[in-house]
Amino acid sequence: MRHSHPMPEGAGGRALALADRALLAVETACAALAGLVIFVLMFAGVLEIIGRGVFNAPIYGHLDMVELTMISYTVLCVSYCWRKAAHVRMDLLLRRLSGRGRWVAELLATGLALYFVTLILPGTWQYFLNAWQIGDSTMNTGLPTWPSKLAVPVGLGVLWLRLALEMLAYLRLIADPALPRIAVPTPPDPTREAVD
Repeated sequence: MRHSHPMPEGAGGRALALADRALLAVETACAALAGLVIFVLMFAGVLEIIGRGVFNAPIYGHLDMVELTMISYTVLCVSYCWRKAAHVRMDLLLRRLSGRGRWVAELLATGLALYFVTLILPGTWQYFLNAWQIGDSTMNTGLPTWPSKLAVPVGLGVLWLRLALEMLAYLRLIADPALPRIAVPTPPDPTREAVD
């Protein structure tokens, strides 16, 4: 039986928690899709090795498939990793901060990340549209390139939503540091991980 977490008090806290859960479901789906792509790619790699080595029959276009799928499994799971604090964080200084100072520093870092994602997101969408409109394909096998180019604005778009939601969460904690943490990534404790 699935247990639901109690909803925080206050309309703002409830709305933030619901938005966080909804976005986490999207992020989990994107990460699962990225994992599925990796699995299929590994399976195709095994078939390629067996086909080439045993039967002298390599998979036609295998290299093109690898090149086209690489971007999907790197970008689609970025937001999920960000939410889980599974990405590389330079938080030695942040760990020493507490209260409003910590949340202000987190807000500034997240705001900077949101700024850069906002800058590059329109270009990635245009890049996908160009590939779609001209029917861009790989030179050797003629595989369409637009699916892999679509993965970039999708992954970055989900990350943009996560960063924007996170900024709201930090503003809430700056206003009242005693509030429960909602939609805020909690990095793992390296000393606890070393002991475990």
